[in-house]
Amino acid sequence: MNSTRARLADQLVQVEQDLADLDDQVTAGEIDQATAGRLRETYEDEAARLQADLEVPDDGGVGQGRSRGRMIAGGVVLGVGTLVIVVAAVASLSGRTPGGNLTGGVASDVLVGEGVDLDEISNEEMEAVVAANPDVVAMRLALARRYFEAVDYGRALDHYMVILDGQGVESPEALANVGWMTAVSGRPDVGLSFVERALAIEPDYPQAYWYLGNIMVVLDDGIGAMEAFEVLLGYPDLPAEIETEAEAILADLRSRP
Repeated sequence: MNSTRARLADQLVQVEQDLADLDDQVTAGEIDQATAGRLRETYEDEAARLQADLEVPDDGGVGQGRSRGRMIAGGVVLGVGTLVIVVAAVASLSGRTPGGNLTGGVASDVLVGEGVDLDEISNEEMEAVVAANPDVVAMRLALARRYFEAVDYGRALDHYMVILDGQGVESPEALANVGWMTAVSGRPDVGLSFVERALAIEPDYPQAYWYLGNIMVVLDDGIGAMEAFEVLLGYPDLPAEIETEAEAILADLRSRP
C-alpha cells in the first residue's frame, strides 16, 4: 500500500472511530441530538468518499486520488478530522470581526448596541429578529457565525448569502467562511475565489490565510500554500492547534522536491 492509500486508510479508521464516539458524546451531554445528527451525516459522507478513494486503482485516477488524499490525510486539510479546529480554534483565530462593526439601520443599533449580550439570546430569538428586521446585518452575521461554529453549514450558508447577495455587504467573514464551506463540500476552486475576495477587502485577516493555505494544498499549488502559511505564522497569539497544523503542513511542503 503506497503512502497516500495508507493515509486514506488511517483517515477512514479515524472517521469510523468518530462515528462510534458520537453516541457516547450524546449520552455524556457533550453534544445534543440535533448536532449529533448533523455530524453523523457529515462523518458518513466522508467515510463514503474515503472508501471510494481507496477503491480507485493506483494506475487510474491517480491525480484525483492524490488531491483528495491531501485534503483528508491526517486531518491536515479540509477533512472531517479538521472539524475540531473549525469549531474551536478557527473561531478564536480571527480575534475580531474583520471590516469593523457591520450594522444596518436603527434596529441594528438597538439590537446589537452597547449593553446587549448576544450570548443571552437564543438562535430562535435571533432568527425571529432578523426575519422581522432584515436590515440587521450584525445580528445576522452573529447568527451565521453561531451556525458555522456548530458545523451547521446549511443554516450558516443561508444567512451568509443573504448578507452577501441579499444585502450586498462585502463582509470578509462571510466571504471567507463561505469559501471554507464550499471547499469542504468538494469545490475548492470555487471556495478559493471567496477567500481571495475576503483578503482583498481585509488583507490582515489570519483566519482567511488558514483557509487559503489549505485550499492551495488541495489545488496542488505548493508555492501559494507556503506563502499563505508563512503569512499566517507571522501573526502573534495563534491558537495552538492552528499553529501546530500550519507548521506541520509548511514543513511538509518545504520538504517536497
